[in-house]
Amino acid sequence: MKKGWKITLITLFSLLLLILVGPFLVPISPLEATVPPETLADPDSQFIDINGISVHYKIEGVGEPVFILLHGFGASTFSWREVMSPLSEYGTVIAYDRPAFGLTARPMLWAGSSPYSQESNIQLLSGLMDQLGVEKAVLVGNSAGGTLTTAYALAYPERVSALIQVDAAIYQTRPDSALINWLLNTSQVDHIGPLIARRLGAGSGEDFIQSAWHDPSKLDANPEILAGYRKPLMAENWDRALWEHT
Repeated sequence: MKKGWKITLITLFSLLLLILVGPFLVPISPLEATVPPETLADPDSQFIDINGISVHYKIEGVGEPVFILLHGFGASTFSWREVMSPLSEYGTVIAYDRPAFGLTARPMLWAGSSPYSQESNIQLLSGLMDQLGVEKAVLVGNSAGGTLTTAYALAYPERVSALIQVDAAIYQTRPDSALINWLLNTSQVDHIGPLIARRLGAGSGEDFIQSAWHDPSKLDANPEILAGYRKPLMAENWDRALWEHT
């Protein structure tokens, strides 16, 4: 019995050691061929500093109402390329990249709340409206962008004239979210986080985009669309930023 317990304890100790130390032994090589986001800008790209972050945005149209378009997870202003011009016939249309996506800067150091958190994103949207002179706007949110537009409307209802939700990701917190959040924030998982993000973005990125496309055959027939969604993967620190956001 004593020998059996000894073997069991050694096995459990070895497993615990593997869990605690193993992830730190996984090498995280630097990303290659990445560049500052500004170098990937389109002819109609604009950049504005909000709360110390260089935010990429595009704007079309003039006057009221003002529509602000918020993209979903893994997307960017590119998602709205076929929407902005038609919508600008009714007023001013602004689309911007949220931190961790598109060509907006991806800070790696910060004081206080993470720039990738929902609260920081709410304050960034307020800052964008302030700097562009927008007192009140129609917020258009797609998927995770719809989550943010809803949170913003609850925080600042006086600045929202209407919400347009495009398949918004509105959900309840899962009972096990506390355990998942604890696990995701351990040093071990945080160390290998960029590798998980690289798998999502680079390794299976095309499959991810295909799964979100209503008619994948149209995506296959237009390789420039796939290239447009993948372009932000050339921006420096995209993997770490994506992990921080996740």
